[in-house]
Amino acid sequence: MTKRLLILIFLIYFQQTFAQVKVRGLSFWNSPSLSIYHTTNYLSNERTLLLEVKPDSIGIFQFEWNTPTIEQLQICSNDRCSWFYVQPNGRYIIELPDDAGIPSLAAQKEVELLFYKLDTFDINYRILGFEAWMDQYVSEIYQLKDLRSNEFISKIRAFKNETAAVYNQDSSVFLKDYIKYSVGLTIDNFSVIGGPTKEDKFSFYLSEDTLNYKQPKLLEYARAFYQNYFDQLDQTNRNLATLALSNLDYRQLIAAFEADPYIHNTTWAEFVAFLSISELQQNQKISAAMATTFYGHFASNAQQNDLRKAAQHHVIKLNRLKVGKQVSYNYLSAQLQTNLPNKIICLHFFQPGNQKCISEIAALQKVAERHQDVLQIITIYPSQNSWSKADTKAFEKVKWPLIGLKPDDALWDLLSFQSAPSYILLDRNQVVRFMPALGPIPNGSGQTMDTQILQLK
Repeated sequence: MTKRLLILIFLIYFQQTFAQVKVRGLSFWNSPSLSIYHTTNYLSNERTLLLEVKPDSIGIFQFEWNTPTIEQLQICSNDRCSWFYVQPNGRYIIELPDDAGIPSLAAQKEVELLFYKLDTFDINYRILGFEAWMDQYVSEIYQLKDLRSNEFISKIRAFKNETAAVYNQDSSVFLKDYIKYSVGLTIDNFSVIGGPTKEDKFSFYLSEDTLNYKQPKLLEYARAFYQNYFDQLDQTNRNLATLALSNLDYRQLIAAFEADPYIHNTTWAEFVAFLSISELQQNQKISAAMATTFYGHFASNAQQNDLRKAAQHHVIKLNRLKVGKQVSYNYLSAQLQTNLPNKIICLHFFQPGNQKCISEIAALQKVAERHQDVLQIITIYPSQNSWSKADTKAFEKVKWPLIGLKPDDALWDLLSFQSAPSYILLDRNQVVRFMPALGPIPNGSGQTMDTQILQLK
């Protein structure tokens, strides 16, 4: 019996539920567990881990999740990731195919998942239907673009009119906005005589008072429209923006962008300035330190909460620990909420209930005693996990700080722990020297953390 036949069998037992989103899937990925993420910010591409699921011996998995609105979920293994939308009370039967995926700069390749028995009223069904219709229409008329541009423009207008007639009265605001900006990115983006001007596009697509950071196509359209916009400012405003950068003057920078005729208000000026800071830093036209300073200003001062969150996420990315990275003393102590002594710092990741973590505490305590004059250990653990009696007993004689972090704490991203237990060693200047560092128990070569501490003394 094939796996695809199995999925048809368990469809019969997939009972309807109205309390929450319910997902059942069949995974062909060679992965013992799958991580389920919720996309929280389309500007920074932030995602929050919701839960871990373990497919059974034939690859079947399932999970449930409550949501009051349309959201994007990602299902990921170590090297692959698939995504789809879920809507309140939705039921989804999906397959994660054995596909190499689309090459990506990220660690995880994007793999297109498959739906079974998708409801015709579901947001995924409706989006896929619209995109298939638009793609087919464009492929049929594209050859007219250069040969008979007037006819091409006429057919483009006809498509937009038909789209408006079909979707304008739809009750789904998410779908209507998705289609509006999809048309802007595709149909209205052809370079052709008689097509919409920059002013037309700005007036129709970007003259809203605020941005909807929950609408992926709006963010995609705005990114494209304002790409490399720092260099598109007129000479006067570009000079003001350049001066603001050199003076680290956030208000002056926003004012320079807000004066541009294609930026609607302060909210949009902050958004375009944010994109520009990111591009300038990636192109090495400004330093990471300067970018971090401005992201800090956005995180504190931006009018929209989602932009503040995206800025904070960028601060974390730029400060993420790696070997050779010097971390700001004030920043790290603030994140840890503890004063750091002028010593070698050992950041220790402890997973409550993990037997290997528990078994290493006694050895780690001896390391602390041997190097008490130069070493400060800080144990970090997920605060939502319950401690067992064995966990508590292991830490009875420990005198170093124990810091519990919530699942969405930004420090997890900063530290990037890959396993438990795990150790990171920073020297007295807060430079990451070993990541991951050796543990307190000898490895295959008979070496321990002591070896690395002695190098840092």
